[in-house]
Amino acid sequence: MASNEGLAYCRMWAQLPPSQQGSASDFDHNLLIIGVGDSLQDHTIAELSCTRQQGAPSVNLCAERTDSTANAEINGWLRTCHDTHTECRNLGRSLRNPTNLIFIDSTLGKLRLVEGSKLDHVRYAALSYTWGVELATKDEKAIIKAAATKEKNLQERREGFSMAGLPDTILDAIRLTLILGLEYIWIDGICIVPPVDWNEEASKMDEVYGNSYVTLATCSSRKATEQIPYFREAWRYKTGACRLYSGHWLAIVDMPLNEIRLRSHLFTRAWTLQEERLTPRMLYVCGQRMYWSCSVSQQTETGQNGGLPRLQGPDRSAYMRHPQSFLRACRRQDLAALHEQWLELVQAYVKRNIFSSADRFPAIMGLAVQYLGPYTDENEEVRGQEYLAGLWRQTFPQDLSWSVKSPGVPEHRLDSVAPTWSWASIPACSDISTQNMIEPTSDFALLEDSWLGSGGDWNRAPKVVKRGAEIKSVTVRGRSRRLLVEASTKREWSSIVPGHNAIGVFDFSSCISEFIHAQNLSTGQVVVYEPHKQEVVVQLDYLLPEKGSWDSPDIFSGSDLKESVCLQIGRSSMLLLRQSRTQGGYEYQDKDSYPKYQRVGICNSVHNSFFFTAPPETIVLV
Repeated sequence: MASNEGLAYCRMWAQLPPSQQGSASDFDHNLLIIGVGDSLQDHTIAELSCTRQQGAPSVNLCAERTDSTANAEINGWLRTCHDTHTECRNLGRSLRNPTNLIFIDSTLGKLRLVEGSKLDHVRYAALSYTWGVELATKDEKAIIKAAATKEKNLQERREGFSMAGLPDTILDAIRLTLILGLEYIWIDGICIVPPVDWNEEASKMDEVYGNSYVTLATCSSRKATEQIPYFREAWRYKTGACRLYSGHWLAIVDMPLNEIRLRSHLFTRAWTLQEERLTPRMLYVCGQRMYWSCSVSQQTETGQNGGLPRLQGPDRSAYMRHPQSFLRACRRQDLAALHEQWLELVQAYVKRNIFSSADRFPAIMGLAVQYLGPYTDENEEVRGQEYLAGLWRQTFPQDLSWSVKSPGVPEHRLDSVAPTWSWASIPACSDISTQNMIEPTSDFALLEDSWLGSGGDWNRAPKVVKRGAEIKSVTVRGRSRRLLVEASTKREWSSIVPGHNAIGVFDFSSCISEFIHAQNLSTGQVVVYEPHKQEVVVQLDYLLPEKGSWDSPDIFSGSDLKESVCLQIGRSSMLLLRQSRTQGGYEYQDKDSYPKYQRVGICNSVHNSFFFTAPPETIVLV
């Protein structure tokens, strides 16, 4: 069999449960022989032949982008959604065009960069793709760089420019836009024009993607120089189920959309999270198939075999949110559900990679602006809510309670981008938990004055979010105490872990009347035990070296635990803090001389008596 037919064999093989996978297999020309059984001595042989359909050519969308079957199907999805899905039409952000759009002049075969404000509202496609500069060769980097609009080529692009020389991903997206019957497309590198502030444009992503007629997600490309539709060799073969001698069935199944979203390189990028979640209609362009998602329906391209029965593959990502769920929550104005969605978005966002740490806030700014929709009045001014370095004023204690699932490397933290109490200071590609529901306590309060009420543009959502992303400190008041009492002694971690190594279970029988603490250098956990009380388990944000000192203000080590402070933020939740120091000593807030503290960890299971005698204190979190 040819190599591509071998790939088909591997896919079919993978569909069987591990206990039922064949223990022997072989190829004989175009005959696939599979043995199904639990052992070499006990298996059933199945013979499977692969034949091409009579008169069924391959579908080469690289060269044949006008393939009628594929184009008719995706156009049908778009037309049906626009004509019959009132809910989808209602999810649009506004009738404003982006600052710039690309006009595709199919008659002259040219492109023109036009100002959106000078146009009536137009239907346009938006592109969600990856530049992939880090994966590109030297020549490819030059092509990607040359595609960007700069001051020196702006006038030329206003007058009209050729498609020649543009990266393949962009070329294919432009052609697909025409296939969908549209004449305008928004592509970031071409439409964001210097010297416009990138952050200023980033605050408009809720409208750029929210107002798009459809967004094209290039799921099959890892860099902008790759084509997005592949040579569709798989379409040469007729698919159907086959019953094996053992009684099992063997079949090709459709990969669910959630699997595409999970596996695609596109969705490892931080920027693409908001590009997907702000879009009412999404077309996922994969190498061998296209997928559709809108608020009402999700579709999978059937191709030439549309009349045959189809099976849905197992969806190991069924827990993933629907792409349009955030927009639906914003429209319904269910504030509790909306906040839950925000926490899930943050959790997904922090897992993603970002090319520049400076983009940490801009790449989620559009979602933050959209989040403020229910808090915006008839004058487009925000009331009763404020953005605080990725957290929200109305849910500040809850938002503070994020925790890492494994400690990060201190050298990778983003303290220059965000304060330590914000999830945005955690390194990219981190796994965190944001849904640690806490019970509020009246002893904790955010004392920071609100910026709202300044009037004009300062109260509009984009300005509120942009200003909030610049916040580096907040003043709070809450009960606080030292993590360790003076009498606490350090024990080896192994001395408090029972022999059966149950997770989260500790044995203090050998020190039942002592104050002790222990730290796990690999997991970042610190356990504090006080006689006859429930232990306190703190999760550190970063790996903790066993030895160290305060000689450098950036070092927090095991020897510093006795100086660390706990701040109660909920009835059973607390932050672990260290007092911020400069080289010359402690750092204080100038206006009121409040001590400044940095976050180093969290505990969401503090026993009730831990803060019983602790006095309230006003501090500044930095």
